[in-house]
Amino acid sequence: MANLIAIGGIIGSAYFIGSGYLVSQLGPSVILIYALGGLIIWTVMQSFAELLVNVPRQGNFISYSAEFLSPTWAVGTGWSYWFNWCAYIPSEAVAGGIIMHVFAPSVPVVIWAIAFLIMITLLNLIHVGGFGWVESSLALVKIAHNVAFCVVAALIVLGLIGTAGFIGTSIAFPPNSDLYSDIFPAGAFVLITNLAIILVNFQGSEIVGLAAAETQNPEETVPRACRQVVHRILRVDIIPILLLILIIPFAEAGISDSVFSSALAQYGFAEIAAVLSFIVLTAAFSCANSGFYGAVRALYGLSLEGMAPKVFSRLNRQCVPMMATLFTLVACWMVLSLWWFTNGEEELYLWLLSVSAFTGAICWISICWAQVVFRKRIYERGYTDAEILAPAPFSPWMPVIIGIILEMIALAVLAFNPDLSGSLYLSVPVVLIPMVIYWVGRTTGRVKGIRFLSKGERSFDELFPDKRGQGRS
Repeated sequence: MANLIAIGGIIGSAYFIGSGYLVSQLGPSVILIYALGGLIIWTVMQSFAELLVNVPRQGNFISYSAEFLSPTWAVGTGWSYWFNWCAYIPSEAVAGGIIMHVFAPSVPVVIWAIAFLIMITLLNLIHVGGFGWVESSLALVKIAHNVAFCVVAALIVLGLIGTAGFIGTSIAFPPNSDLYSDIFPAGAFVLITNLAIILVNFQGSEIVGLAAAETQNPEETVPRACRQVVHRILRVDIIPILLLILIIPFAEAGISDSVFSSALAQYGFAEIAAVLSFIVLTAAFSCANSGFYGAVRALYGLSLEGMAPKVFSRLNRQCVPMMATLFTLVACWMVLSLWWFTNGEEELYLWLLSVSAFTGAICWISICWAQVVFRKRIYERGYTDAEILAPAPFSPWMPVIIGIILEMIALAVLAFNPDLSGSLYLSVPVVLIPMVIYWVGRTTGRVKGIRFLSKGERSFDELFPDKRGQGRS
């Protein structure tokens, strides 16, 4: 069930609605950017698996940043991970508003979005059971959405149903047209300027690795789980996108509704389109709810490790970190209030996806970076590849080039995308401000050092003593 919840949690509005933006910008080359995003998440998960098996840690991956990189960087990474969800939850509320506006166009999107976030607020202030059952059921519904779309879209392409007859590849690649222009209607560089957005579609994958690390045989289950989640995501994501670009001209895609529903509606399947839109609404609610749980858990963990005020780790009578819950709710509402500083729901939605992409990618970069440093240190201590459990393939060059450099480029070029560049005014301070506060606190002695080892965990020095009689470099 844990894997199903995690995979279902990954499939949110960023896929169902955000893909409409990507298709409109990239045309058929959207397949290439999904493949590139898949390569990035595969690299991250392989690096994560190596760390989890060789240096087991409980709770989260921030401890690797503290142990192998820098406590100051770990603080920035930890708060980035928390704020990643604080941006993602309002984005799902906006997505829910966009879908409800389709069903009730007389009500402004902002009203629906506020109502949506109110529901999330009430749900998380009142203890509600059955979380796992509800989330696993909604995960199945979201996967069923993609399967249903694939079946209908394939029949449309073949001309067996619908009003257009046999389509084949004529929409994506019109006859007598230039192949390069068909694939890259806005040029090839636009793939890089939108790469960060695609990463949102894979966020949450790290939860699968953490869940597998808590099993009885992590040496076997962690690498397998990390591989499987990537394969399943790519199958669930890429095949529907491939069929999508075969039935809808890229210029007609957008984020005013689920792009999958819009595509089917053009061929006379309005009823099926409405059902799919409703599923997207439940997907947005599901991801917002599970994302909120992840945000509170992240802030609670930061507090326990000394990266956030102690008040956020205090539990009430129901063993709920209520102050962490309230602080996260306030942050989500403040993020949604950015509506008044944007030009409507579409710009705000893209901004929030960009913020979530930026802060989430910081965490992935940290995972790959920590794995590279881990490899360097064990080599320096006289260990060989044969002594590394679940080694990440093609290390260190693949984690460095794909997991670190490519992701950093994806974040840097956000400044060159006019639709997304505004998000940097929020994303960059979220990373830097906690680092500055921690550094100043440590320098002045007002902040104690962070704790990255849980009870019973062994440090890197204990797990890998120096075979050459040398200290840590």
